[in-house]
Amino acid sequence: MKIAFTWDYELFFGEKSGTVQNCMIKPTADLLQIAEDNNAKFTFFPDAGYLVKAKQYESALPDLELVINQIKLWDARGHETGLHIHPHWEDVSYQNNEWIHNTDRYKISDFDQSQANSIIMNYFTEIQQLISSPVRSFRAGGWCVQPFLNFRDAFVDLGISIDSTAFYGGKNTKSPYYYDFINVPNKTSYRFDKDILIENQNGLFLELPITSLRYSPLFFWRLFLLGRWDPFRHKPIGNGIPAQGGGSKKALLSKYHTLCLSADGYFISQLEKALKTARKDKKSHLVVIGHPKACTLYSLEKLNLFMSKFKEEVEFVSLNQLV
Repeated sequence: MKIAFTWDYELFFGEKSGTVQNCMIKPTADLLQIAEDNNAKFTFFPDAGYLVKAKQYESALPDLELVINQIKLWDARGHETGLHIHPHWEDVSYQNNEWIHNTDRYKISDFDQSQANSIIMNYFTEIQQLISSPVRSFRAGGWCVQPFLNFRDAFVDLGISIDSTAFYGGKNTKSPYYYDFINVPNKTSYRFDKDILIENQNGLFLELPITSLRYSPLFFWRLFLLGRWDPFRHKPIGNGIPAQGGGSKKALLSKYHTLCLSADGYFISQLEKALKTARKDKKSHLVVIGHPKACTLYSLEKLNLFMSKFKEEVEFVSLNQLV
């Protein structure tokens, strides 16, 4: 059994983006230490739009230098770096040491094809120049990878052949998001070409879906109550506010939801259960999503304990190592 932990390395995109130190540098340093202690390799998806935009503001350069140095550090340690695109950075500004996010154009599909190609090429170049290995994997910001034709030609030109955005059964069409993975193949991997929902054995691209999990209302009751009872351990290390557009608190507390298998906060409590299910179903691997900004003291502790417990029987690998 193999497990690929994948980390979307980014700020918050709500009313308060949070600091680079708290959302990115501090929690990622802890993750890198956990990886080193457990002989693990991670995949990081740094937010390329931030790198491009921060160059335009002199007062943002010290933070940018910290981020660049951390990317180079994980690359030197053999972790994988993929391309991660939140194109709304095209409309972001920096005022009084705060990022002001405008999410009216949140998805690549909110731009015309010429603009989309330019964004993809520019963001790819920004990442590739920082690392030693070729960028081969991609994750769409906010899971907004549809329609895939908006990405396809640029990916062919750039040599990107792996996507890890979809998760079986996931759906959110509430603005600014749009993704519908209800009909995505229920497999740990499959090839596709022009449509991420349609398996094509001769397709140019390999999908390594994020593992999906069914979460009960009871899970979210526990999550919210723990946040109130023990905020020190369960409050995110990142100090920003998420963008609006996810499920409402009322819906989470009253209905079952199909979401990603996640290493964020209390979500990591489901990891051992997912591993047991995968073994029972004879699956070859799990893909776990996480965000350094959403790590908590609890989740970092549980991640280290989980990896220490299973490192003799589970390989903790990058996405490239799954191929």
